[in-house]
Amino acid sequence: MPNYIPYLILTIISIAILITVIVKERHFGIIVLFLSFSGMVYVAEFFVMIIGNSYVYIPEVLSVPYYDHTLGAIVSNLFVIPALGVVFAVYQLRLRWAIFFAVTLVGVSGLFEWLHIYYTNWWRKEYTFLAVLIFFSLTKFWMRVLQSGAKWAHFLSLWMQAWSLAGTVMFIMSVATIRHYEIGFFEDVYRDDIFVLAIIGMIKGLIFTLGIVLFQKLRWRILAPILVYGVDLPLYYFGILVVEIPFWIYTIVYLVLSTLLLWWTKYAYAYISKIAK
Repeated sequence: MPNYIPYLILTIISIAILITVIVKERHFGIIVLFLSFSGMVYVAEFFVMIIGNSYVYIPEVLSVPYYDHTLGAIVSNLFVIPALGVVFAVYQLRLRWAIFFAVTLVGVSGLFEWLHIYYTNWWRKEYTFLAVLIFFSLTKFWMRVLQSGAKWAHFLSLWMQAWSLAGTVMFIMSVATIRHYEIGFFEDVYRDDIFVLAIIGMIKGLIFTLGIVLFQKLRWRILAPILVYGVDLPLYYFGILVVEIPFWIYTIVYLVLSTLLLWWTKYAYAYISKIAK
């Protein structure tokens, strides 16, 4: 059996869970909550996976090992855990369900190890169990805080979902050999790329969020994609950003994608604002 099949099955199950909640709640905006939780997981994985080198995924889809590993992590971080987090947040499930799903995810990780499509360096199953319990408790708490109308939670939710989308789009650009980052922090240039990408993605997610929260008029909000593009210019000048296609094409692609992300962040802001009871 190809390595990617179990990863694909998990992705399909996660999408099915998310669609079920969206249909049942009759609101497409649930996906905003899903992306916010994904962004939170991304932040944790920046320290645990990228810096800590805790475990390695092997879906064998991409030819570059570290990108392949990152793709496997996306299955967990963008799909599986956030989708379950949405269920816990929306339906405020009790602790016994958190324990059940935590045990299930630990079992899945054990199965993946047995199939030799995932292995750990220093991470342990106990850490997975504890981290999942904490995350599900966080999503329940987060939903209640959002419903209370707390502005700080609205802002962080908007930022996390913007960072989740920006980081994922930037990863796709790396895989598509449109551009990559080099700073020399890690010996593996591809791990180096993901490391810088994560930091820059969080900054760009913040710019999108500030652009939507602080300004109401389109002419000011449209500055966000320009500023996001501007973040890359000094990196390009100093050789940290390596563009592998004609720069004018890169500029067009980047501004189009940034404008779409700004539009989505505007929608996300409207949905999050309506959550408060």
